[in-house]
Parts: sequence; structure tokens; C-alpha cells
Amino acid sequence: MSSRAHWSSRLGFILATAGSAIGLGNIWRFPYLVGQNGGCSFLIVYLCCVFGLGYFMLVGKLSFGRAAKTNIVDGFQTIASQAQKNISPTWGFLGGMLTLLNAIIISGVYVTVIGWTLFYTFESFQNLFFFTKNIHEQTTFNNLISSFEIQLFLGTLCILLTAFIISKGVKKGIERVALYLMPLLFILLVVMLIRILVLPNAEKGIAFFLSPNWAAIGFSSEGIDFKLFSKVLLTAVGQSFYSLSLGMGVMFTYGSYLANTNDLKKDARWIVSLDLMVSILAGLIVLPAVFAFNLEPTTGAGLTFMTLPYVFANMWGGELWAFLFYLLLFIAALTSLISIYEPLTALFIDKLKLTRNKATLLTAFLNICFFVLALLSLTKKIHFQLMGKNLFDAFDWITGSVSLSLTMIVCCLFMGWIGFIPIWRNFRRGSRASRVFRTYLKIVLQFIAPFLLTILILMAFI
Repeated sequence: MSSRAHWSSRLGFILATAGSAIGLGNIWRFPYLVGQNGGCSFLIVYLCCVFGLGYFMLVGKLSFGRAAKTNIVDGFQTIASQAQKNISPTWGFLGGMLTLLNAIIISGVYVTVIGWTLFYTFESFQNLFFFTKNIHEQTTFNNLISSFEIQLFLGTLCILLTAFIISKGVKKGIERVALYLMPLLFILLVVMLIRILVLPNAEKGIAFFLSPNWAAIGFSSEGIDFKLFSKVLLTAVGQSFYSLSLGMGVMFTYGSYLANTNDLKKDARWIVSLDLMVSILAGLIVLPAVFAFNLEPTTGAGLTFMTLPYVFANMWGGELWAFLFYLLLFIAALTSLISIYEPLTALFIDKLKLTRNKATLLTAFLNICFFVLALLSLTKKIHFQLMGKNLFDAFDWITGSVSLSLTMIVCCLFMGWIGFIPIWRNFRRGSRASRVFRTYLKIVLQFIAPFLLTILILMAFI
């Protein structure tokens, strides 16, 4: 498309794409997964999954988008035409529409959680600058998630801010925000890391995070516990795919804005490395803080919103560090929400012939609809359930356990079996790669990723 948007610089693309990958999955989800799955041993398995699978799938999705130069729904037919193959419109429906459905549903849940980060940011700011002493304990979080009005206000603020940024376009909106927010994110992470590492007993958390405990993932002198290792492996696979935003059309759409001269091999390496760096920094912040106060690292999803507030409340200067931590968590979440909006907005621009402003409004409207539905159910304003769960939990389960994996299966099978030649040809325009790299990429797309994703779906039902 001649009028299609494009990035103004390689740095802007890398930071924006890294900003998509870096989000709540890194700072909120990754530390508690490490805590629940054996610390450093899980980290090692995760590294293997990221560089052995996630990196190659990222290369494939970026090349897919750049070769198609269109929206995610039409991209399948475009690549099939380049491969001189006739395909059913089902490919575009499954791959494209599932991707967009994921984005709509996930954004409804995601906005709710971003609202929580904003609440804690505001509260920490108030404690820091107005010398209040709001109590940070489990009841604070419980009161928050039971309040429809507070969460609606905070979530709406996040939606309006995201819509404003998206309405400015790729260069003046997404790219410009990434150029400012991503460096700020890394600065805040480093500052937080330095403070946490000087806490008494923080070395226990560092040892947990960096010293392998092979028994925790199923390896011992008595042999291998395949059931335990399989559980840890699948958890690491799921986290690597989730963290790199591979199931929502983001990487395809961002790739479609690229010039053919970009070296996707190097760009993908930078994106994966930045994403991984944030996860490791988050682990080195959260886990030593938890161990320093003799708290339990296996708390789970409540680690960020129930355990850490207690840590900050009992630290010297805790008000400042709480504010910085929740601010960086909000920034990470916001950059991810921006990337979730863009594939939807791009589709509405292409298919409905809308201006960017109108397409952004439609995207925001859909986000608000699913956000309000999830919130009404979470706060028990409505009692409708889906699969025995409230809508908030059901939306989270459907996307996280089923539809994201299903979407990636469809995309991988298409890229590996139907569109591999034009996708590889486009990749080679700006990148050098050996025959071994090509062969392994094809095997990942055709066999390894679809197999593991299918197992993830089956495990979700089991």
C-alpha cells in the first residue's frame, strides 16, 4: 500500500516493538512464575525457550508483516499470492479475525490491571508528596478490585490516553512515545535495582534467582520427574510467547510498517534482548525484596499488589520506591496497550476506509465495551458466568490458555507450510542467514511451535 504508515528510524521501531513485548508479563507475571517454579532453574529453561523458539517466531512474524505490507486479515491472501498458491479465505478469517478477537478481549482485561497499577502509582505519589499514610496491605487490594467506580475511572483514563497516542499515528504517536518512555523505563529499573540490592538479606533472593535448583524442575539423583519438568517447560514456553506479544497481530502490524532494508535478524535480537533484560531486572528487584522481608516468593499473581506494598511500607524511604516501582509498571503496561490497539486501528483504516481518528475511536469503544463487561462481572454487579467463571476470569482464561495459542498455531502453520518462500525471501532482503538458520526456522514454524502450542491448549482443559 503506497499510503501505508512507516517508521522514521530503526531505533524508533526497535523501542516501539520492544515496548510492545515489555509489559505486565515481564514485571508482574515473570517474577511470580520464577518464584513458583524453582527460581534460577526456571530462568534457564525460559532462556532456552526465548532464544530457541520465541526469537525465531518473532523473526517469522516480522518478516510475514513486512512481506504482506497490509493488515493482518488480508496478509494471508497476499502472501499466498506471492507464493503462487490458492488458499481458502478461512486462513484469513482464522488467523486474522482470531488475532483481532484476542486483541479486543485481552485489552478489556489488560485495562483493568493497568488501572490497578495506576491506583498504586497515585496512592504512592500521595504518600510521598502529601505525607499521608495509606495502609498498604491485602485489604487495600481487595477493596480496589471490589470497587466498580474506582476501576472504571482509572481504566477509562488509560483508554483515553492510549487512544490519544494512537490517533497521532505511527511516527508522531507510537514511535515518539516509545523514544521517551522506554529509556525512562530502563532508568527506573536500574534505580530500583540498586536500591533493592542493598537491603539486608537481599542476597537470599539473588541466590534464589541466580543459583539453579535442578530438583525444582524435575532433575535429581533419583532420575527425572518428566511430569514436573513438562509442567515447567510448558510454563516457560507459554511465558516466552506471551511476553513477546506473538499472538495479537502486533508484530505482524509493526513489521508491515518496515522498510525492506531493515536487518530483521539483528532487530529481532535487539527486541528479544531488551524484553529479556527487563524480565531479569524485574526478577532481581522483586525476589530480593521479598526475601529481604522473609516473605514467600510463591505467592503468585498477588505478589505485586499485596506482597510488595508490605515490603515498601517497611523500607526506609519506601514511599519513594513504591512510587517509582508502580510508575515503571504503569509505563510498561501502557506501551503494551498501545501496541494492542494498533492492529485493530490499522484494520479499521484499511477495511472500513476510516480516518485514523475514527478508527481509533472505534477501537477505544470496543475496548470500553469489553472492559466494562469484565469489570461488572469482577465487581459482582452482574452475575453472568462463562464456563463457571466470572467474565473477567473467563476472558483471561480464554485468551491466555486457548485463543492466543490457537492463533499462533494458525500463523505458524501458514508461515511454515504455505508462505515460507516469500516470507524467507523478504527476510533475506535485509538480513544474512545460513542454511542452518533457514532450516531451523522452518522446523520451528512447521512442527515444534504448533506441537507445543497444541499441548498448551490441551493442558489448559486438563
